[in-house]
Amino acid sequence: MPLTTRTVYETYTNPATQQPATGRIVLTPLPLVWTDTGGGGAVLAGGGTFNVVAGELSRLLVTTDGVGIEPTTGRYWLYEERLDGMPYRRRVFELPLGDGSPVSIRSLIIADPAAAEYVRGPEGPAGPKGDPGDTGPQPTLGAAGAGPTIALKSDDPTTTNSRAPTVHATSHGSGGSDPVTPAAIGAATAAALTAHTGATTTVHGIADTSTLETTTGAAAKVSTHAGATDPHGDRAWASAQFYPASSGTALDGYLGDALNRITALETRMTAAEAEVRAAVKTADESVTSSTTLQDDDHLALSVVAGGWYAIEAHLDVEADPAADITIGWSAPASAVLSWTETGISAGNTGNIGSIKQSRLDVATSSGVGIVATGSTVRPAGVLRVAATAGTLQLRWAQTVSSGTPTILKAGSWLRLTRIA
Repeated sequence: MPLTTRTVYETYTNPATQQPATGRIVLTPLPLVWTDTGGGGAVLAGGGTFNVVAGELSRLLVTTDGVGIEPTTGRYWLYEERLDGMPYRRRVFELPLGDGSPVSIRSLIIADPAAAEYVRGPEGPAGPKGDPGDTGPQPTLGAAGAGPTIALKSDDPTTTNSRAPTVHATSHGSGGSDPVTPAAIGAATAAALTAHTGATTTVHGIADTSTLETTTGAAAKVSTHAGATDPHGDRAWASAQFYPASSGTALDGYLGDALNRITALETRMTAAEAEVRAAVKTADESVTSSTTLQDDDHLALSVVAGGWYAIEAHLDVEADPAADITIGWSAPASAVLSWTETGISAGNTGNIGSIKQSRLDVATSSGVGIVATGSTVRPAGVLRVAATAGTLQLRWAQTVSSGTPTILKAGSWLRLTRIA
């Protein structure tokens, strides 16, 4: 069953300069391996690390709702923005086939980076809107003290009279009309305090402080408590709960070394991603009755100004042996391309023939023979980019026009390795 694909695209602007952003976008299938349920093996979903060219990106990916792929559910695309001068961002998105038209990545991404673990369901219907003028039943109005179900009137005297208390402290003093006694507040009487301390003199019913200190030894007890190593036991408890301060410096050193190693590893991984990139055909592509070179739908990769690249390709071709295939390239302005086709000479109908390995340039295309059972062609070469960045694009057509289609099969690939 053919795979369903859809183009995703996005435009990026650096907010600080308001110019087209530069950098890389990483697209990774989740899970990493998708399998053809028909026994075709792993599915080439179309992901990878791609340079943002002139602030734009466009890629053809396998959809997450296509049938004939395992796992049958729970497939996502992991999206990573690694743009120069802008924060790193990591999100996920589903890619439904929909109407098959190109779709913006930002219209698909899920805001929560961990959202690959769930699928959001449809939003339920909104409830009826209440009447803002409906206040509901009101209690009966009345005066203060009328009962628990009676509401107090706003002009009741109890709501307007602050009723500040009058001065009455003398009524609670000794000899007053409502004295506060020691028993009322749980305090010891003067007689009881004197008997306990052995004091002979009281002031306002409290024993002389010098006599009280002599009897109880309070100062000595406070000094002994303060001088104890761990009077409350909290120091021993803390020693068992927390990392020793004496070991803190060594731990800081271990953590700092670990962080430095992680940073160095991330730097090396980022450099490796930039050095080797590949494009893969995710669907068959055919040309019928045409000898005019056309751009391949999938096999193209961006290149930077001043970069030197080793080129490798594997082309899986089916064609009428009388039609064969002609291949060529397009590259950025002023780029120098030296390449060879590495295939049998055109017009061969068997699997034996001279191998073409002549040195060709960017302006020269070449016909390669295709046998009835199909052939592989392995172009290789070196691209030296001048001051203009751009795209290395594979181009091809029939060598001899034929009503039998020449087909470049899914699974064909192009790989660039930066060498300088």
